[in-house]
Amino acid sequence: MNVNRLTRKVRLDSRHTAIKYQLITELMFLRKQSVTDSDLTYLALLAEWGAMPLKQFCNNAVIYLFGAISLQEVEKYTVRVQTVRNRINLLEKRGLVIKQGKGKKMIAFTSDISVENKGNILLEYNFIYIETKESQEPSTRVS
Repeated sequence: MNVNRLTRKVRLDSRHTAIKYQLITELMFLRKQSVTDSDLTYLALLAEWGAMPLKQFCNNAVIYLFGAISLQEVEKYTVRVQTVRNRINLLEKRGLVIKQGKGKKMIAFTSDISVENKGNILLEYNFIYIETKESQEPSTRVS
């Protein structure tokens, strides 16, 4: 069998990016879930930082995304924190975030998805598509 092979090597700029690529591959390509870029960012941050109180995560996420200067803009800061909290609640409903403890104030990244988040990370995926006789036909027939 003849296989056309494409190999590409890329050096990623951060651990955060490596975690995001793992999430994109697992959630969007393998599980066929629709995930927004901001949701990917929140999930990657949670996977990178580990379990923590929800309030602390929301505050840290806003500072990470908008910088420490955002603390001075009180109205915008509180709206941004609430936006992160709302997205985390939606991600919990989808089973991607786990809330634990009394009052569900601790959050953690789901253990259903294995993500490498420590040390040097090499992402190595091998995908293969095998063409069959049926796949060579057009997907929509014209009559």
